Amino acid sequence: MKTLLSLLLTLLLFAPSITTAAESADEIMKKAHLKSYYVGDDGRSIMAMLVYAKGASKPLQKTFTILKRDLEEGGRQKFFIYFQKPADIKKTTFLVHKYVDQDDYRRLYIPASDKVIPIAGSRKQDPFMGSDYSYEDISGRHFSKDQHSIVGEETITIQEKKKSVTYQTYAMESVPKEKEDKIAKIKSWIDKTTYTPIQVEFINHDGKVYKRYRSYKIQTIDGFPTIMRRVMESPLEGTRTVILLHPKKTNYNLGIPEDIFVDRSLRNPPMKYLK
Repeated sequence: MKTLLSLLLTLLLFAPSITTAAESADEIMKKAHLKSYYVGDDGRSIMAMLVYAKGASKPLQKTFTILKRDLEEGGRQKFFIYFQKPADIKKTTFLVHKYVDQDDYRRLYIPASDKVIPIAGSRKQDPFMGSDYSYEDISGRHFSKDQHSIVGEETITIQEKKKSVTYQTYAMESVPKEKEDKIAKIKSWIDKTTYTPIQVEFINHDGKVYKRYRSYKIQTIDGFPTIMRRVMESPLEGTRTVILLHPKKTNYNLGIPEDIFVDRSLRNPPMKYLK
């Protein structure tokens, strides 16, 4: 009887702290998601995507403009991407309507075949335009899709060319609420000051890291901390992709209208907002 009473008292004492930790984990990941994908009410950036094949010292460079507009803070969003280079994919476009409680609406237009290809929810982890990024990585995996927990606090050092930058981070672990083909678990290191995701590891069902993301060179643009260099590598494949933002062609709160994020823009891009 005494043992049972002790156990009940222990559960009562520790239950509030467990609940608080769970709420804190959700809040941390929500803030990290907002910092990564919901900066400003809308935004535009010209990006260079450098795709390194296995063993390659020189990348294949792809240049595109990305537009985004938030409909709800932390909720629905719309994205539009237009490729300028190289010549064989010029005028390729990609449209995303991001949702919270259903699969995102994704459409890819291939000008060479004049076809609009639906990207089903089951293909969200497929490579985006031959890179190490997935379709879901581009528009962002919504934080509500996973069960989050705090596993500790760690110091992360990121080597940037000839210098290194050290971050004090929350070490997080996220498990999909619904079983997925590729992702079994995600480990994230979130900067404690800005809530920027500094490093993210995607772990498969064999317990191996099959993708690793890192943030480099965080710069303030229009008052918002912005990740200027992003690297996604695939350790099992030996490939990596670097995305560089053009500092003078990255802006927020431009008044981009919602009505350009529609299917007709796939074949007739809104060039006014893409230059």
